[in-house]
Amino acid sequence: MMPTWALALGVLALLFLSLEFGYRLSHRQPGLDDVSALQASVLGLVALLLAFSFSMASDRYTLRRDLVVKEANAIGTFYLRTGFLPEPTRGELRTRLRRYIEVRLDGYQSAGDPEILAQWLRESDALQTQFWSLLEAVQPQTPTAVLTLTTQALNDLLDVSAERLEASRNIIPNTIFALLLVGMLGSAMLLGFRPDTRKRGGLPWVIFVVILTAVMFTLVDLDVPLRGRMRSDQQPLRDLQQQLRSIP
Repeated sequence: MMPTWALALGVLALLFLSLEFGYRLSHRQPGLDDVSALQASVLGLVALLLAFSFSMASDRYTLRRDLVVKEANAIGTFYLRTGFLPEPTRGELRTRLRRYIEVRLDGYQSAGDPEILAQWLRESDALQTQFWSLLEAVQPQTPTAVLTLTTQALNDLLDVSAERLEASRNIIPNTIFALLLVGMLGSAMLLGFRPDTRKRGGLPWVIFVVILTAVMFTLVDLDVPLRGRMRSDQQPLRDLQQQLRSIP
């Protein structure tokens, strides 16, 4: 995956080229003197698409943040309910749960590297399988009520794990980003139309390009959790990790 900064520089260059193309075209094609109405229409459309995209990205970011809290609650509940189980199953489950939290936190920190992330996900899946195996082994001598409570808690833990993985993959469709890019380039070309003067836009062009690129890639950073820097806070899991250290 190309780094975000490299993509931003590429879009920055394309916007400047579009401005230059519009400027040159305005002095070669007669009858293109008044494009102000078209400029306003295209800029309005780009603004609408950006607002719509930011709304989608914000909803997804909020969902990912809420799922962190939900996962911390699910792990904490399962950890406490393992206290109803006999030894050595209880101790083995709690040891693995502590490791499970470490894996989840380390995996999130390594989300920018697909290979390392895949390793953490494999260990996470292996630990989940071990949880089930330990519960199945103790099932014959465990009261039904206790088994129901622990199984339900483990189910919640597995479900929220799958939800978090799916939420990290649920991003704005590439088609919308492509449409945004086309709109940005089109608006830049129209802004470059200056048939009444031989001077280029100068500082206004620079401000336009920098602001538009910054807004575009703030959106990308917010929407793509596996490569951006605006990630949901993992503090609920860290707090849980600290709390469980006081519970044997």
